[in-house]
Amino acid sequence: MSNKLHLFLILLTLFFCSMASNAEEAKKEENANAEKKEKKISGFLSAGGTLSSGNIDKTDIKATGGVATDDSIVSFELSGKYVFAESDHKTKNNGIESSLKLDFIQYRKWSPLLACEYIHNTYKGYNFRLDAVAGVKCNIYSKPKVNAYSISLAGIYDVVDYTDDKKTLDDQAFRLSLRPKMKQKIGESVHLIEKIFYQPNINDFNDYLIKNETELECKIVSILYLSIIYEFDYRSVLPPIREDVTYEHSDNSLEFSLKLKL
Repeated sequence: MSNKLHLFLILLTLFFCSMASNAEEAKKEENANAEKKEKKISGFLSAGGTLSSGNIDKTDIKATGGVATDDSIVSFELSGKYVFAESDHKTKNNGIESSLKLDFIQYRKWSPLLACEYIHNTYKGYNFRLDAVAGVKCNIYSKPKVNAYSISLAGIYDVVDYTDDKKTLDDQAFRLSLRPKMKQKIGESVHLIEKIFYQPNINDFNDYLIKNETELECKIVSILYLSIIYEFDYRSVLPPIREDVTYEHSDNSLEFSLKLKL
């Protein structure tokens, strides 16, 4: 059995061991704190524009939406994003991203997680990219409605269908994922959310992905928010040239949008 499969199985084992060891105690905590914590279902819709550089040097229109539950035993978050750009009656960008994340016993010091992510964007060289994620999150420090700091380690099974018909790149890989996350309240109505992902290929650490998302979310009135998001994506290995189209290692985007929280 290969080393990368060994490592992936170890991460899966840690995931299930963490979930099993915490389940009984979490149930006791849930019963004890039933009056303090309530199950909460929330959703959001947003629409705005993006100024992009890198693979796509155009102004995009972006729409996002999602639904989530905030529960101490099992919580989930489902989100989706659609981006479209047109210039001189020609489509310059047309992409879909979606993700599903499950957190188990999220208020514990250590909590298991599962996730699935999907990307389709031929303008970045992907017919599709599908990631299956399993790992463990460590809650470093949190204060309700003020801040939350955490870090997670996960294993990823990465399946990619490139637009390259010659199949010169591997279409499957096992990756590690290291992700620190910060949410900090600033003043009375502004939150700063920062997420960074480092995802190397277990078999070749020269093949890695870096993702960064920085968001400033400002409450305007009641359920209406102004959101400013900066995203940076870097991939060390590029898809091959397709129809005289070359790809860049990095993509940068700055998005301004109005967000409706339901």
